[in-house]
Amino acid sequence: MRKCLLILFACLFFWGCSEPQENIEAKLSAYLQDDLKFMVAQTLKASNDKGALLDSPYFKIRDLRFFDKEHSKMYSAYANVEFFIYRDIEMFEERKYRYDNRFLQWDRYLKRWHFGTDVDKN
Repeated sequence: MRKCLLILFACLFFWGCSEPQENIEAKLSAYLQDDLKFMVAQTLKASNDKGALLDSPYFKIRDLRFFDKEHSKMYSAYANVEFFIYRDIEMFEERKYRYDNRFLQWDRYLKRWHFGTDVDKN
């Protein structure tokens, strides 16, 4: 009985460590939507001026990389994302994320503000 439980536990552990890229991307998309909603809500709470925000705030994934298990035991993916929420202020926020294999979730580890506009929009 112990042997069967040990084998079952080992199978579940190895099955849980490998997640398809589609699932990781779907989790990123949901996480980014939540971040965007939070940024907009915080800006509205601070200023109460809806006119300062874009009609449709958005984000762009500038870099998305997946790592194989041989090169990264802790993180399996990386994303660099830019958020655009302001109408008249030429600023955007860059955020960097990494996908933690142990917890099977995205982790935000850097936030920076930059002056400028969306280079693809011009």
